[in-house]
Amino acid sequence: MRYHVMPLSEMARKVSQGQSLPEHAVALNFDDGYASNYELALPVLKEFGLPATIFLSTGFLDEGRPLWFHEADLAMTCQGASTRRLVRALRRLKTLPEEQMRAEVAGLVSEAGGLGELPEVLRPLTWQQAREMRAGGLVEFGGHTHTHPILSRCTVERQREEIVKCRDRMEAELGRRPRLFGIPNGYPADFDKTTLAELAAAGFEHAFTMTPGRVKASCHPLKIPRYGAPVSVWETEATASGAFELVRVWKAKGGPG
Repeated sequence: MRYHVMPLSEMARKVSQGQSLPEHAVALNFDDGYASNYELALPVLKEFGLPATIFLSTGFLDEGRPLWFHEADLAMTCQGASTRRLVRALRRLKTLPEEQMRAEVAGLVSEAGGLGELPEVLRPLTWQQAREMRAGGLVEFGGHTHTHPILSRCTVERQREEIVKCRDRMEAELGRRPRLFGIPNGYPADFDKTTLAELAAAGFEHAFTMTPGRVKASCHPLKIPRYGAPVSVWETEATASGAFELVRVWKAKGGPG
């Protein structure tokens, strides 16, 4: 099957205005702002003329430090933690009030004696690379907070600070205010009514969750579903073709499983 790859902003705008999308329309997007988006993804996007969106955690680019969940992962890995233990720890950290979560991550880093040099795979984009990508016309950028907290675990003031600082840093570095936003972690427990109100107040027109689903006219403009990264060619095809969605709907209507 052939797909029509279109900018995420165009897809969201058309759907919100009740316009039809091209047949088999898909949109590509990346979270956080890793250097690999420039070094690995961009050449492929250019080769095939594919538009994409990158949701930036602006503090990641500003400071060049690992995001908090990578800090926890690196610290625990240094101490020989198993993958199962890492997964459990990260799930728990995401449920904590933000201040407590940050304190526990700092404790893990201290216990590990620091993190050392950031692994290549976790390096952030530079702002110059982001500007080059934007100037090329294929890549658009959206906000993803400043330091990637779980927004529903933050105070109202902290949510506002994270959203507004992200918006303002992107405007200062890239020359335009972002209109799209990727909600960190993005599941229903990870944002709340305050999040949506603060996004709207900051001028974001469309925000994207990580609740899997197809984009429809009935979607709330600040709670648009999207699928996570496929791990195989088969999963990519099943996701893009709508096969996973058909199975989900079938189960919801009483199918086996």
